Amino acid sequence: MRRVLLILLAASQPALADADPPRPVMGGTVEVSGPAEIVFDWTTDACEAHHIPDLPVRAYRDGVQADGGVNLILGHHITRRMRGPDFDTLAVDCEILLSSTRARHADQFANMEWIAATYAQGDIVHALLHNEYQGNRYPECQTADYFSCWYNTITYARSDDGGASFRYPFAPPAHLVASIPEQYAPDERIFGAFSPSNIIEHGGHFYAFFKVQTYPLETQHTCLMRTATLEDPDSWRFWDGAGFNGLFADPYRDDLRALRATTCAPIALPQIAQMYEGVTWNTVLDRFILVGTSSDPSRTPNPYGFYYALSEDLITWEMRQPLLEVRLPWRATGRDTVYLYPTLIDHDSDSANFETTGASAYLYFTRLNFGSGDLDRDLVRLPVTIRNPE
Repeated sequence: MRRVLLILLAASQPALADADPPRPVMGGTVEVSGPAEIVFDWTTDACEAHHIPDLPVRAYRDGVQADGGVNLILGHHITRRMRGPDFDTLAVDCEILLSSTRARHADQFANMEWIAATYAQGDIVHALLHNEYQGNRYPECQTADYFSCWYNTITYARSDDGGASFRYPFAPPAHLVASIPEQYAPDERIFGAFSPSNIIEHGGHFYAFFKVQTYPLETQHTCLMRTATLEDPDSWRFWDGAGFNGLFADPYRDDLRALRATTCAPIALPQIAQMYEGVTWNTVLDRFILVGTSSDPSRTPNPYGFYYALSEDLITWEMRQPLLEVRLPWRATGRDTVYLYPTLIDHDSDSANFETTGASAYLYFTRLNFGSGDLDRDLVRLPVTIRNPE
């Protein structure tokens, strides 16, 4: 891995202008504490054009190699990884971990597939997939517009060779994990269950956040689901406001009249808004830390960018706090540089799946150099310090 110094971030920098790089917003218990480094430079590191970090990166320690090296997953519809003895010596691996199935029909939940979350248990690596049915590729979508014909679900795949390759243990559509109880509807805009966070174990269950966009109201919120058996995609249950009692519906095969109320309840909507990207247990704060993209209209000025929030139980969250002010795609025009997909990784975590953070960690995120419509995207990291408030 090349470690390229970009800038030294300081709280005294002026307000973010069109050409400015991201700047930290100091305060609270999680603070940027050093310069940014490029981990993956698309211009020189990409194996082909679509080799990009297009979701928050996920890491786990190698259960196959004796040295217990690091795997860093760069999710896209053709997913690859970086590997190395540690995070400072990661190298690009051009072998494909998962290629999208591109199933023609939405009811198979296997169209364009990203590895969004991993959880290693020895040689077995479980994965949650972000599955986009990109209806704009098919004639039923009369507008042929990507954002008008996007239908999303979450599915399951598994690797039995330490993450070198992933497959379906259950043939589609039986690999379905999470959906909303509506079928694909062309030219009705974006809806579905999206982009699971990393998987974190707590109290004998495995948890993951994900984002929901409802149909036809187009409301967005963050949901939480859990399972005790990662190998069973049908075992995940969502938080329904009272407990993990929610059953996900297969909108093509279940009785939707009986399951109409199967959209999950929002988690702490005023506190975390739509944050979902990454969660860890912090050993200094004795709290979970959730990071994601957000803003806070109650603040003047209102910084847009990456935020964090704290919780003791994953359900009740303190009000989110700004961590790094960056230009988000929906606040940009044309080919402005924008930023997405934040997640925290503590290189020294005792967890094989980097589920914990300590007094220091790294904030990993994607820099989209020429706007969200361009493939030139780099993976960047910044050191952060985590401390109890004085």
